[in-house]
Amino acid sequence: MTYSETDEFEVLHGLRIKGMTQPAEIAVSTGLDAALVETVLDAAVDQERARKRSGGRVQGYMLTAAGRERHTQLRAAHVPPQPEQLIAAYDAFLAPNHAFKTLTTKWQTEADGDPAVVLPELVAIDSTVGRILADASNAVPRMQFYGPRFAAALDAFQNGDTSALAKPMSGSYHDVWMELHEDLLQLLGRERTDADG
Repeated sequence: MTYSETDEFEVLHGLRIKGMTQPAEIAVSTGLDAALVETVLDAAVDQERARKRSGGRVQGYMLTAAGRERHTQLRAAHVPPQPEQLIAAYDAFLAPNHAFKTLTTKWQTEADGDPAVVLPELVAIDSTVGRILADASNAVPRMQFYGPRFAAALDAFQNGDTSALAKPMSGSYHDVWMELHEDLLQLLGRERTDADG
Protein backbone atom coordinates (compact mmCIF):
# COMPACT_ATOMS: atom_id res chain seq x y z
CA MET A 1 0.00 0.00 0.00
CA THR A 2 1.42 3.36 -1.01
CA TYR A 3 1.10 6.51 1.08
CA SER A 4 1.79 10.20 0.73
CA GLU A 5 4.10 12.45 2.69
CA THR A 6 0.98 13.99 4.23
CA ASP A 7 -0.08 10.53 5.45
CA GLU A 8 3.40 10.03 6.88
CA PHE A 9 3.23 13.33 8.73
CA GLU A 10 -0.22 12.61 10.18
CA VAL A 11 0.85 9.16 11.40
CA LEU A 12 4.17 10.30 12.87
CA HIS A 13 2.41 13.29 14.43
CA GLY A 14 -0.14 10.98 16.02
CA LEU A 15 2.65 8.80 17.34
CA ARG A 16 4.54 11.82 18.68
CA ILE A 17 1.47 12.96 20.59
CA LYS A 18 0.53 9.57 22.00
CA GLY A 19 4.00 8.31 22.87
CA MET A 20 3.21 4.64 22.34
CA THR A 21 0.11 3.42 20.56
CA GLN A 22 -1.51 1.04 18.11
CA PRO A 23 -2.50 1.79 14.47
CA ALA A 24 -6.24 1.74 15.28
CA GLU A 25 -5.82 4.57 17.80
CA ILE A 26 -4.00 6.76 15.29
CA ALA A 27 -6.68 5.94 12.70
CA VAL A 28 -9.37 7.26 15.06
CA SER A 29 -7.50 10.49 15.74
CA THR A 30 -6.55 11.17 12.09
CA GLY A 31 -9.43 9.76 10.09
CA LEU A 32 -6.97 7.62 8.11
CA ASP A 33 -7.59 3.95 7.34
CA ALA A 34 -6.05 1.69 10.00
CA ALA A 35 -4.33 -0.47 7.36
CA LEU A 36 -2.70 2.64 5.86
CA VAL A 37 -1.58 3.76 9.31
CA GLU A 38 0.00 0.36 9.93
CA THR A 39 1.78 0.52 6.56
CA VAL A 40 3.28 3.90 7.46
CA LEU A 41 4.29 2.68 10.92
CA ASP A 42 5.90 -0.50 9.58
CA ALA A 43 7.83 1.57 7.04
CA ALA A 44 8.96 3.85 9.88
CA VAL A 45 10.20 0.78 11.76
CA ASP A 46 12.14 -0.33 8.63
CA GLN A 47 13.66 3.17 8.41
CA GLU A 48 14.53 3.09 12.14
CA ARG A 49 12.19 6.03 12.76
CA ALA A 50 9.97 3.94 15.03
CA ARG A 51 10.15 0.83 17.18
CA LYS A 52 7.46 -1.77 17.58
CA ARG A 53 7.05 -3.33 20.98
CA SER A 54 5.20 -6.63 20.99
CA GLY A 55 4.69 -9.21 23.68
CA GLY A 56 4.20 -8.30 27.30
CA ARG A 57 1.57 -6.07 28.83
CA VAL A 58 2.45 -2.84 26.99
CA GLN A 59 2.51 -3.09 23.21
CA GLY A 60 2.62 -0.61 20.37
CA TYR A 61 4.73 1.64 18.21
CA MET A 62 6.89 4.52 19.44
CA LEU A 63 9.12 7.08 17.73
CA THR A 64 12.89 6.90 17.85
CA ALA A 65 15.13 9.97 17.87
CA ALA A 66 15.32 9.71 14.07
CA GLY A 67 11.51 9.55 13.96
CA ARG A 68 11.18 12.70 16.05
CA GLU A 69 13.61 14.43 13.71
CA ARG A 70 11.60 13.29 10.68
CA HIS A 71 8.39 14.52 12.34
CA THR A 72 9.97 17.95 12.86
CA GLN A 73 11.05 18.07 9.19
CA LEU A 74 7.58 17.12 7.98
CA ARG A 75 5.85 19.52 10.36
CA ALA A 76 7.53 22.47 8.65
CA ALA A 77 5.83 21.48 5.39
CA HIS A 78 2.44 20.42 6.77
CA VAL A 79 1.52 23.07 9.33
CA PRO A 80 -0.08 26.16 7.79
CA PRO A 81 2.58 28.80 7.03
CA GLN A 82 0.44 31.44 8.74
CA PRO A 83 -0.76 29.53 11.77
CA GLU A 84 -2.75 32.42 13.26
CA GLN A 85 -5.85 30.24 13.67
CA LEU A 86 -3.82 27.60 15.49
CA ILE A 87 -2.18 30.20 17.72
CA ALA A 88 -5.60 31.66 18.50
CA ALA A 89 -6.94 28.17 19.25
CA TYR A 90 -4.05 27.46 21.58
CA ASP A 91 -4.44 30.79 23.37
CA ALA A 92 -8.20 30.19 23.71
CA PHE A 93 -7.51 26.68 25.03
CA LEU A 94 -5.51 27.89 28.06
CA ALA A 95 -8.51 29.15 30.09
CA PRO A 96 -10.64 25.98 29.73
CA ASN A 97 -7.47 23.95 30.28
CA HIS A 98 -7.07 25.56 33.69
CA ALA A 99 -10.78 25.04 34.40
CA PHE A 100 -10.58 21.38 33.40
CA LYS A 101 -7.60 20.77 35.68
CA THR A 102 -9.54 22.37 38.54
CA LEU A 103 -12.52 20.18 37.69
CA THR A 104 -10.51 16.94 37.71
CA THR A 105 -9.02 17.88 41.07
CA LYS A 106 -12.53 18.52 42.38
CA TRP A 107 -13.63 15.15 41.00
CA GLN A 108 -10.77 13.38 42.76
CA THR A 109 -11.03 15.21 46.08
CA GLU A 110 -14.62 16.36 46.60
CA ALA A 111 -17.09 14.52 44.37
CA ASP A 112 -16.99 11.16 46.15
CA GLY A 113 -17.90 9.44 42.88
CA ASP A 114 -20.98 11.59 42.23
CA PRO A 115 -20.95 12.90 38.61
CA ALA A 116 -23.52 15.60 39.49
CA VAL A 117 -20.83 17.45 41.47
CA VAL A 118 -18.79 18.23 38.33
CA LEU A 119 -21.15 17.61 35.41
CA PRO A 120 -22.45 21.18 34.92
CA GLU A 121 -18.88 22.50 34.79
CA LEU A 122 -17.81 19.71 32.44
CA VAL A 123 -20.68 20.45 30.04
CA ALA A 124 -19.69 24.15 30.01
CA ILE A 125 -16.03 23.30 29.38
CA ASP A 126 -17.04 20.88 26.62
CA SER A 127 -19.05 23.61 24.91
CA THR A 128 -16.07 25.96 25.01
CA VAL A 129 -13.60 23.40 23.68
CA GLY A 130 -16.09 22.55 20.91
CA ARG A 131 -15.95 26.13 19.67
CA ILE A 132 -12.14 26.10 19.85
CA LEU A 133 -12.00 22.88 17.82
CA ALA A 134 -14.35 24.34 15.20
CA ASP A 135 -11.96 27.27 14.73
CA ALA A 136 -8.84 25.06 14.78
CA SER A 137 -10.37 22.72 12.19
CA ASN A 138 -10.36 25.58 9.69
CA ALA A 139 -6.57 25.49 9.83
CA VAL A 140 -6.06 21.76 10.46
CA PRO A 141 -9.10 19.71 9.36
CA ARG A 142 -7.97 16.70 11.41
CA MET A 143 -8.88 18.63 14.57
CA GLN A 144 -12.54 17.83 13.85
CA PHE A 145 -11.93 14.23 14.99
CA TYR A 146 -11.52 15.33 18.59
CA GLY A 147 -15.19 16.36 18.78
CA PRO A 148 -16.73 12.87 18.55
CA ARG A 149 -14.15 11.51 21.00
CA PHE A 150 -14.98 14.19 23.58
CA ALA A 151 -18.70 13.61 22.95
CA ALA A 152 -18.38 9.85 23.50
CA ALA A 153 -16.51 10.30 26.79
CA LEU A 154 -18.95 12.95 28.01
CA ASP A 155 -21.93 10.80 27.06
CA ALA A 156 -20.48 7.81 28.90
CA PHE A 157 -19.84 9.93 32.00
CA GLN A 158 -23.35 11.39 31.90
CA ASN A 159 -24.72 7.85 31.69
CA GLY A 160 -22.95 6.61 34.80
CA ASP A 161 -19.53 5.43 33.61
CA THR A 162 -17.45 7.38 36.13
CA SER A 163 -14.19 6.07 34.61
CA ALA A 164 -14.99 8.04 31.43
CA LEU A 165 -13.90 11.31 33.03
CA ALA A 166 -10.32 10.72 34.09
CA LYS A 167 -9.25 7.05 33.97
CA PRO A 168 -5.79 6.96 32.34
CA MET A 169 -5.23 5.19 29.02
CA SER A 170 -8.91 4.35 28.55
CA GLY A 171 -10.12 6.96 26.05
CA SER A 172 -11.45 9.05 28.94
CA TYR A 173 -12.27 12.72 28.56
CA HIS A 174 -8.99 13.48 30.32
CA ASP A 175 -7.04 11.28 27.87
CA VAL A 176 -8.53 13.10 24.88
CA TRP A 177 -7.92 16.47 26.57
CA MET A 178 -4.25 15.72 27.18
CA GLU A 179 -3.86 14.56 23.60
CA LEU A 180 -5.42 17.76 22.25
CA HIS A 181 -3.15 19.87 24.44
CA GLU A 182 -0.05 18.03 23.22
CA ASP A 183 -1.30 18.20 19.63
CA LEU A 184 -1.57 21.99 19.74
CA LEU A 185 1.87 22.31 21.32
CA GLN A 186 3.47 20.00 18.76
CA LEU A 187 1.80 21.69 15.79
CA LEU A 188 3.10 25.04 16.97
CA GLY A 189 6.52 23.65 17.89
CA ARG A 190 6.15 24.89 21.47
CA GLU A 191 7.27 23.54 24.81
CA ARG A 192 4.99 23.50 27.85
CA THR A 193 5.27 26.58 30.02
CA ASP A 194 3.71 27.74 33.29
CA ALA A 195 0.85 29.15 31.20
CA ASP A 196 -0.12 25.59 30.29
CA GLY A 197 -0.97 24.87 33.91
